[in-house]
Amino acid sequence: MTTTRRRPAPLAWDRVELDLGAFRLADVSLALAEGEWVALMGPTGAGKTLLCETAVGFLAPTGGRVLARGHDLTGRPPEDRGIGYAPQDDLLFPHLTVRENLGFGMWRGVRAAEVAAAAEGLEIAHLLGRRTATLSGGEGQRVAVGRALLAGGEVWLLDECTSALDEDARERVGSFLKTWQARAGASVLQITHDPAEAERLADRVVHMSRGRLLAAATEAAAGARP
Repeated sequence: MTTTRRRPAPLAWDRVELDLGAFRLADVSLALAEGEWVALMGPTGAGKTLLCETAVGFLAPTGGRVLARGHDLTGRPPEDRGIGYAPQDDLLFPHLTVRENLGFGMWRGVRAAEVAAAAEGLEIAHLLGRRTATLSGGEGQRVAVGRALLAGGEVWLLDECTSALDEDARERVGSFLKTWQARAGASVLQITHDPAEAERLADRVVHMSRGRLLAAATEAAAGARP
């Protein structure tokens, strides 16, 4: 009898601790499954963004490990982690155009056609020649999301990536992201304060408060829908 060996998770936090003095992440363990969309919810100041920043390399955990396919990411610079990250404050390059921001991952093999397809799906194709300093908050968010999809590999971390959009635009962008995710086979962690958005997009909802995960699997949203 032969057994199939399961591959390690695309991304996992293994008992991660982060001590910032006034705030700390405490013994956080969470793994993203293959092609899974996880919604991370909780009040402002719960530590959700800090958790993402330990994965992308902006912050170094004071305990525990962040693993990609079982490999410890400690010490690797952000650009070598293969994670697409759309931060809450979009962190776009103001001296570059929208097209250049989206194509920043071209050194990883991103093609111009993929940039065009992402821009079309995110409804920013008409902005490709604009400098990002001239964009609205919602437009900047879409560019940041597009850059994460294109520059990232099999993991995307999306931090309130649709918060500046109206409800209709949020639904359209969410539908596009699900389509792109299905094609790419990516695993996603999305921080959101919108329960309706979490229900539409997520396979699992995880809650966080005061630096701790309250539930690692509170709802398999897709399976719970009628």
